[in-house]
Amino acid sequence: CAAPIDVTFTATDACGNSISTTASYAIQDTTAPNVTDASDATVECDGAGNLTELNDWLNNNGGATATDDCSAIAWSNDFTGLSDDCGETGSATVTFTATDDCGNTATTSATFTIEDTIAPLAPAAPADITYECIADVPAAGDLTATDDCAGDITVTGSDSTDNSNPCNVIITRTWTFTDACN
Repeated sequence: CAAPIDVTFTATDACGNSISTTASYAIQDTTAPNVTDASDATVECDGAGNLTELNDWLNNNGGATATDDCSAIAWSNDFTGLSDDCGETGSATVTFTATDDCGNTATTSATFTIEDTIAPLAPAAPADITYECIADVPAAGDLTATDDCAGDITVTGSDSTDNSNPCNVIITRTWTFTDACN
């Protein structure tokens, strides 16, 4: 990148007399690589850390590219881990650095985000049941749901009663399943 190169210049006349002198020159590369911007990426939580998507994004330098007129480019990044958001979600802002053979660098940054926008998978509601007397109606049963991203699910239940016809009271039970990402 800056090692001088010696060149010997020799002048010879028609009689074969010659004289030589030596000079050196160095090509100094002080120009950083030309880098395009990295792109943010957002993926839906798969419950396993989305490692394939994350590694592909990191290995692809967030989609950034770099060119340099003098030498090859090596890439690096400062990724250390994702923030700990709800469930298995999180994000990280990563700086990608392109370095040429002479140590000149250029950077670009982007954010990788894992989000959870999918509601828990709730079970089918219990079938409608008819009882002869209100006293025969059992308490609401416990229901469970599953979620690939946010394993802890809060279940809340509520009853609403329609007494408008005392001979035909209707109790509607509603279960709400909420994952850690709401």
